[in-house]
Amino acid sequence: MLTIYSDVQRAHRPAYVIKQGERSPSLDVPERVDSILSAVRGKELGPVITPDDVGLEPIRAVHDAGMIEYLATAHAQQNAEAGVSTPVFPTFFPPPGQRGRPGCFEGLKGFYCTNTGVPIDENTWKAAVASAHCAMTGARHLQSGESRVYALCRPPGHHAGPNFFGGYCYLNNAAIAAQILREDGERVAILDIDYHHGNGTQAIFYADPGVWYGSLHVDPDTDYPFFAGYADEVGVGAGKGTNWNVPLPPGISQDQYLSALETLLARLIAFDPQWLIVSSGFDTYIDDPIGTFRLTTAGFNEIGRRIQALNIPTLVVQEGGYCVPDLGRNVVAFLEGLANSS
Repeated sequence: MLTIYSDVQRAHRPAYVIKQGERSPSLDVPERVDSILSAVRGKELGPVITPDDVGLEPIRAVHDAGMIEYLATAHAQQNAEAGVSTPVFPTFFPPPGQRGRPGCFEGLKGFYCTNTGVPIDENTWKAAVASAHCAMTGARHLQSGESRVYALCRPPGHHAGPNFFGGYCYLNNAAIAAQILREDGERVAILDIDYHHGNGTQAIFYADPGVWYGSLHVDPDTDYPFFAGYADEVGVGAGKGTNWNVPLPPGISQDQYLSALETLLARLIAFDPQWLIVSSGFDTYIDDPIGTFRLTTAGFNEIGRRIQALNIPTLVVQEGGYCVPDLGRNVVAFLEGLANSS
């Protein structure tokens, strides 16, 4: 299996996030990548290559031009105004129904950003673009005949919407790859198995009949992203029936999780996609510091096997997973299950 990764992604190292009014360490650290790469290379799963530089046009096909410009320039602008190189955090957020785009930088900081878990430093933009390029390159390799490709994306992406970003995510890697795969009118399914609902991915394709989105996640009534991910969100207009959320209670067992996955996979099969993207989060792991689910390494292998049985060309896009010591072996267990042809 081909793995795609760029060392540029390591440059994004948030000094801190703001949580409950205080500085708190970010769990999206470069060591996550080290754990994964070490395991992938140790198991000799296949070549690890760097992504192609495909520019910004595929990103512009998904994200608002103003948001792209903001992400690319925010740190430099704050540095110029404040005279110090500090991470960019929003102070003000628009209330519901008020979406006037402010001209001043202080107001703009909260216009696109949804929370204080996504600081922007001098390296964030280039790392986010490199991460998106991994997913884009993976999509191109699927189109060229690869059946399974792993895009080691960091920062992750599924909380970034058409005109918003949050939850460690800046650009929606999976959605950008999906837009490439559907260039010829083919149907794309996105299966999201991160602990949290991919509110950004849902927002991008909510009215789109050509992209199916299904997510298995902790109930948003109890955890982030709080305002999306409920079972009654099924799409609108022409996209009605192509969005499926399966919210699960905190602390769910592995057997319960796998049973819920089967229900979601049945809906995916009914959509009959030509391509599959898996937003693969590993914060469902029993020892993950963010999640409460009780999945094991063997459970990730079983999930991979069940997805493999669908027999659809598949791009795996890395999302969450923050138990660094075990992250690599969990990712490899999943990829080995996905690659299993027996």
